[in-house]
Amino acid sequence: MSPYQLRNLLLSSLLAVITACTPAEQEPESNAQMSAESQSLENTKWQLVELTVLGGHIFEPDEPGKYELYFRTGERLTGSSDCNDIEGSWFQDGSALRFEPFRVTRALCAPGSLHNNYALYMKDVSGFSLEGEHLILTSPTEGVAVKFAAVE
Repeated sequence: MSPYQLRNLLLSSLLAVITACTPAEQEPESNAQMSAESQSLENTKWQLVELTVLGGHIFEPDEPGKYELYFRTGERLTGSSDCNDIEGSWFQDGSALRFEPFRVTRALCAPGSLHNNYALYMKDVSGFSLEGEHLILTSPTEGVAVKFAAVE
């Protein structure tokens, strides 16, 4: 093998090693993730469509309009939870979200109400994502999610 061929072989081997060791380009974030991080929830209104609780059980309200959240200006949160009212403050930092305080009145609701589970998981919200026309609230508890649809 000539010195010229040896040099080309070494260069192509080195290029192959460098290419293999270079980190692959990261996939861009999905549109839903990018919009959640860049979009403010201010002046948006949502109604509950699905509640996934610990253990993977999924509940859907018979009347979604009875479970609403309204992210008002001034970081004020209002809404309803079946037969109870919600109020408090909301704080958003990118896709991180928290309610502090999260207050719910304590009226006794009719059998079949999702109020107890809804109120339990809403107070621990720590993040959100937007998937199409849906707002998904998450908590540190793995597998728990509260899904809302936009209200016009």
